[in-house]
Amino acid sequence: MTNSPTVGRPKKSEERLSKQLILQTALPIVQKQGADALSFRLLADKLKVTPMAVAYHSGSKRKLLADLIEIAFAKTLQGIVEEEASAKARSILSAYYLRALPNANLLRAVLDDITLISKDLMDVTDKLRACTRELDDGDENDVLLHLLVDYTHGFVLSAASGENSPLTVDDFLRGIDWVLARAAGGLHVGPK
Repeated sequence: MTNSPTVGRPKKSEERLSKQLILQTALPIVQKQGADALSFRLLADKLKVTPMAVAYHSGSKRKLLADLIEIAFAKTLQGIVEEEASAKARSILSAYYLRALPNANLLRAVLDDITLISKDLMDVTDKLRACTRELDDGDENDVLLHLLVDYTHGFVLSAASGENSPLTVDDFLRGIDWVLARAAGGLHVGPK
């Protein structure tokens, strides 16, 4: 009996392409060029496989983006210790900012399609909401939360807009400190 080559898909043990390899290749593309630059063809060229092989391992482009977002923002809050609400909110926002800055293009993808949000990003929001409700005496409309999140997203996108951006994490935290000081001091603007 002769050993003839098998037809069809190779056995899993013979495959060199994996979802992990695809994600490792895709992440820097999205970080540098944005989600629109990502394609199965581009990944296939970089990995020296066919676009169909990339699609087989990664699913749809939307699924690939969701997986990249999950990886990029995994364990964002790791190391945050329980503190007073204002200090904890500052720590959460600082950690999120430092993670979001290199992943601004993935943040843009989430802002374009909120269904891409990962569990870790939801945790950031939930933990921050607990802090802001404590600071703002249980504001059920989450005004302080929305203000802090919108400020953070705006700052991240501004800071990531160019290689020569003069914005720093210290600049970001000065704004956060200003808002949190007023929230902690009970300064309310507008009608109650």
